[in-house]
Amino acid sequence: MALTAQSGSVTTCGAANPYDNLPDDQALQACLDAYDWILLEPPSKPGYVGYLVGDTLKIRHDGVLLTSANSPRKATLIAAPELLDSMLRVTSADNYELSFLTFDGNRERRDVRDKTCDIATRNRRNVELSGSGFRVRYVESTRAVCGSGMTIGSARDFQVIGSAFYDNGRQPEEAGGISGLWADGLTVFGCVRSTIRDNAFWDNTDVDLGVNGGASCSVYRNTITHTWKYAFGGLVIGDPNDSGGEFSGNVVSSGFNLLGFGIIVGCHPWGACNGGFASNVSVHDNVATGAVVNLAVDGLNGGTVQNNTMSLPQGTRVLNCAVSANYTAGHFFDLRSLQPGYVNRTYDVGAPCLP
Repeated sequence: MALTAQSGSVTTCGAANPYDNLPDDQALQACLDAYDWILLEPPSKPGYVGYLVGDTLKIRHDGVLLTSANSPRKATLIAAPELLDSMLRVTSADNYELSFLTFDGNRERRDVRDKTCDIATRNRRNVELSGSGFRVRYVESTRAVCGSGMTIGSARDFQVIGSAFYDNGRQPEEAGGISGLWADGLTVFGCVRSTIRDNAFWDNTDVDLGVNGGASCSVYRNTITHTWKYAFGGLVIGDPNDSGGEFSGNVVSSGFNLLGFGIIVGCHPWGACNGGFASNVSVHDNVATGAVVNLAVDGLNGGTVQNNTMSLPQGTRVLNCAVSANYTAGHFFDLRSLQPGYVNRTYDVGAPCLP
C-alpha cells in the first residue's frame, strides 16, 4: 500500500505544541479531519512533553498518515491525566498509516489509574484500530492503564511491523491489591490476510501478543521478553471465532515466575473462549524458554504444532495450575498434528490442571 497526499493536504499541525502542558487533542483532531498527512514533531530541544491527549482522537477518513516530521525519531502522544478513554480510535477509515510514534498511556498520572477496566463501560486501552489496508510501523505503545497497549478488530489486509509494546497494565501486587488492571501488549481479534512481524514485546501484564487467527494471517519473528513483570501468557494463538494463521520464528523468554505460558495454542484457560477450539493454525519453529509452561496446546481442532524448541521451564505461577513443564497438550483432536514429547494436561477455567 502506498499512501499519497493530495496537493495541499500535508500539515505539521502547528496549533498543537509538544513543549507545553496544555491539551493538544482539539488541534490534533482538527488536523486529522482536514489533512491527509499529519507530521508531528519529535523531541528536538529541552522541555519536550509530547502531545497531550485529553479526549480520544479519531481518524475519520481514508488514507491518513500520522507520523513523525523527522523519522526515524519518534513523536510522542501522551495521555493527559483527565483522559477517560482510549488515546486514539479508528472505526470508519481504511488505508491509513501510523508510523514513528510513541503512544504513552501515562498510567501513573491518570485520574483513572486505579479503576478497573470494563470493555462495555470503561475502556483504558491506548490505541484501538479497525479497517482494511492500514499499516502500523515503528510505533511504540506503553503504560496503558489497563486493557491493552493496542487492539485491532474488524480488520483485514493490515500490517504491524517493527513496533514495540511494553509495560502495559499492572498486576495486583503492584496496584495495591486491585485486580483487573492488567493489559495486553497487542490484542488482535481477527487477522485476515495480514502480517504481524519483527515486533518486540516486554513486561506486559496480561498477554503480550494475542492473535485470534484468520485466513492468510502471518505472525513471525516477534520477540517476547519478561524480566521484571508477570504476565499470564506470552504468545496466545487461536480462538473459536477465527480459524487459520501461521505462527513461526517467534522467540519467547522469561525470568523466574514472570510468565505463565510462553506460547499457548488454543485458549481453554480463559473463560471468554467458552471452551471453543482454535482451528487450521500452523505453529512451527518457535522458541520458548524460562516460562512456567513453555508451550501448551489446550483447545486445538485442526492445524499443526511442529518443530518448536522449548527449554528451562521454571516457577509455579500459571493459570489454574502450579506445575512447570516444557510442553503440555490437552483438548485437541488428531494426535498426528502435534510434535512429540508433550505431557497430557488441561487448564480449564475454575478447575485445577489435569492430570
